[in-house]
Amino acid sequence: MRKDILESITEHLMTGIKPNFADIARRYNCDYRTVKRYYDLGKEKTLEEASKRRVPPSLIENYKSIIEDKLKLGCSVRSIYYFIQLKGYQGSYTTVKRYARLIRESCKHKATIRIETTPGLSAQVDWKENLKLISRNGEVFTINIFLYILGYSRMKYLQLTVDRLQPTLF
Repeated sequence: MRKDILESITEHLMTGIKPNFADIARRYNCDYRTVKRYYDLGKEKTLEEASKRRVPPSLIENYKSIIEDKLKLGCSVRSIYYFIQLKGYQGSYTTVKRYARLIRESCKHKATIRIETTPGLSAQVDWKENLKLISRNGEVFTINIFLYILGYSRMKYLQLTVDRLQPTLF
């Protein structure tokens, strides 16, 4: 609310004289309906109460618990948005994203401690076994994938094999 108009209207309300709305509007460079609205609000209740803005209820209010639960499960904001849309949510994606950001900022993430090794000390071996590939001619090939990841440099060695025997690899 504009304090200059508010003060002028308060004077008129205290004296009980109805103001000239057009004159006050010209003086404060606003529309006469604005001055009239201030005057009507002042007659109904105190101008301090009228100056407080009414906060509209948030569209997301009914869905906050669902969003919090889904964020704890690790769901993406986009998937949460689509989920609550199916439940009847009419708001925008940006509103959900803003609320999710507030929730995530309030949660503290635990730091992950990495274990660093010296070069050549360790490696990780993974197998993907018995993959069946079908060629264009309909032939079925059964292959295995050997993956060797070095611990220090994270370099990868990948080899396709027909069997899982050591002489095949080294």
